[in-house]
Amino acid sequence: MTDVDLLRRLMLMLEERQLSPRQPVVILLPDEAGALNCSPQEVADGLDRLLAIEYIDGPGLDEEGFFLFRKLTRRGIQFVQAARRPGDWEKLKKQYATQHTGV
Repeated sequence: MTDVDLLRRLMLMLEERQLSPRQPVVILLPDEAGALNCSPQEVADGLDRLLAIEYIDGPGLDEEGFFLFRKLTRRGIQFVQAARRPGDWEKLKKQYATQHTGV
């Protein structure tokens, strides 16, 4: 799985976990790593990246093994909508890779 594919899977997971009214959701890194077939550090790095590029809102890494997430941002919602459509996802994936080298 490429890094951008991990970001996509994280965003789809986070979308499902949002609460209304908005309140922090605890993401257990080891549990998500198991579900995504990657390491807890890869999940933490992916979530930190999503927070840095303003696709998600939340306090972020709380304690070792926990990430606090509040909601998808407007940019994050647009990303998720495109990520669901295969043709749009391939275009978005290429665009993201050129804009965010090293990701």
